[in-house]
Amino acid sequence: MYDLLIKNGRIADGSGMPSFIADVGIVEGRITDIGHLGTSARQVIDASGLVVAPGFIDNHCHFDAQVTWDPLCTFSPQHGVTTVIFGNCSLTLAPTKPEDREDLAMMLSRVEAIPMESLKEGIPWEWTSFGEYLDFIDQNLGINAGSLVGHSAIRRWVMGEDAYEREIATEAELSQMKDLLRESIQAGALGISFNRNRGHMDLLGRPIPGIVPPVEELYELATALKDVGAGVIQCGAAYPLEIRDGFATRLGEVSHRPVVYNQIVHNSNEPDRWK
Repeated sequence: MYDLLIKNGRIADGSGMPSFIADVGIVEGRITDIGHLGTSARQVIDASGLVVAPGFIDNHCHFDAQVTWDPLCTFSPQHGVTTVIFGNCSLTLAPTKPEDREDLAMMLSRVEAIPMESLKEGIPWEWTSFGEYLDFIDQNLGINAGSLVGHSAIRRWVMGEDAYEREIATEAELSQMKDLLRESIQAGALGISFNRNRGHMDLLGRPIPGIVPPVEELYELATALKDVGAGVIQCGAAYPLEIRDGFATRLGEVSHRPVVYNQIVHNSNEPDRWK
C-alpha cells in the first residue's frame, strides 16, 4: 500500500521525454512507482487536469532578506519552486560588521527594488559571519535553499568606506578577502557572486563595491575556490564582457570551478552589440 497516491496527473518528469498521463505512488516520502497503479493508498490526490513534475530550481533570485522573516520564500513554492539559490550579483547580507548592516541593505534595496522600510523592519541581523547567517536561516527553513557569498559584502568588510571608491586593493586586503571567501565557503556558501553591471548603485548613489575594482581582483579572488576545491562562480554584467574579453572563461581557468555567466543582453536599439 502506498502512503500517498497521486492519480491521473500529466507527468512531466524533466527527462525531456513527452509528458504522459499516469499515477505516482509514494512510500515514506519517496516515489516508488509511476504508472496505472489502482487506488490502494492511505491518501489519494486526484491530479486530473494538473501537471505533476519535480520541483523547479530557481538558481537566480534575491531572497537574502526575505528568507529571514519568510522561511517559505513566498510565492516561489506556490509556483512549483522547491529550491532557491540567492546571494547573486555580489549582493549578500553577510559577512557583515554591525556598522555595515545598513550599507548592505541599501545595496539590496536599490538594485533589487526592495523597499528599505521593509528591510529595516524585517531583517533581524543576528549574525556577523556568513556561517552564522546560514545557521540563522536554517532554523526554520521551509524550502530548499542555498546561497552564494557576495563580492560586494566581502569587499565592504575588508576595505570599509574605501570599497566604494578605491579601485585597487592592497595585497593585504586581497589576502583578507580571500581568507573571508574561503571561510564562507567552508561554512556552507555555494560559491561567490560577482557583478560587473555599471548601473548598480546603492540608495546613496554610490556604486556597489563589486563593480569598483578591475577584473584582476575578481580573478585573484577566484583562486580561493581552487584552494578549497569547492564552490561555483556567478557573475552578471550588462554588456557582453565574456564575448569581448573571455571574462567567464578566465574565471573558470584560474578557479578550476564552474562559472555561471548571466546575462548576454539583447538591446533592440543595438541589435549587433552582442557580437
